Amino acid sequence: MSHQLRYAIIGLGRMGGPMAGHAVRAGHDVVVYDVSAEALATRVAEGATGADSAAAAAQGASCVSLVVFDDAQVLSVLEGRNGVLAALSPGAVVTIHTTVTLDTIFAAAALGEHHSVAVLDAGISGGEEGAAKGTLVTMLGGAAEAVEQARPALMSFSKEVLHAGPLGAGMALKLARNAAGYIMMAAAHEAMELAHQSGVDLKMLQHTIEATGVLQQSMAPFMLGGPVPLAETDTGGLRGILEHTNKLASKDLDQALDLAQRVEAVVPIIAATREHFHRVTRL
Repeated sequence: MSHQLRYAIIGLGRMGGPMAGHAVRAGHDVVVYDVSAEALATRVAEGATGADSAAAAAQGASCVSLVVFDDAQVLSVLEGRNGVLAALSPGAVVTIHTTVTLDTIFAAAALGEHHSVAVLDAGISGGEEGAAKGTLVTMLGGAAEAVEQARPALMSFSKEVLHAGPLGAGMALKLARNAAGYIMMAAAHEAMELAHQSGVDLKMLQHTIEATGVLQQSMAPFMLGGPVPLAETDTGGLRGILEHTNKLASKDLDQALDLAQRVEAVVPIIAATREHFHRVTRL
């Protein structure tokens, strides 16, 4: 393939292991390291080169991906005389796929600057299934040149590589995406409780949600302009649409809360949505 490169992956767990496998199959010169000898052996058997430390894996690489467990491990792998950054040549790129705080991202980037190494936050979504299939969505924050340098390696296990913006934007995009997912899960749980307590079959609820496009409707704020409050001077048709939506939601959510009280369903998410829905409609 074109754009072959020497690529190191540190951390070969449920996500990093399959990612390394895809990188090998894409034709890159892949060097891997993990504290688990078994995880290391699995990827070596697929064609990767095993290293005895994170620093050894990074030696000579133009791109290094960290897929470790937490903030502490990210910084531990990067820092010190035996860390990844000291082993890299100036101009290399490190991508952090671990979900960490922005403080850790900025601290890692500052460490990288001392070695003339670019550090990118590179959140990944798609779960273990996406890692296994090579269909992750990778969301990057950082300098455009570094993003393009890393792109060939990241595309080996991604269906999309998105440059979200400056440093931190990739992780922010992932966290916002994850928040939406967890909120939808919580909302679905409360909808099921409300239906079940009312004697409604849950398969019927699932069918109705799918048939009426509820999940697609949740994306309406994007079509209506996002979270920025509507200007008082706006006299166009948008205000009328939003005002109608807000009134409709107030009525419907009040009735849902009344039903919940009648059937003794616990629905704090619905209650919170009723209280704050005016923000969704930007009013």
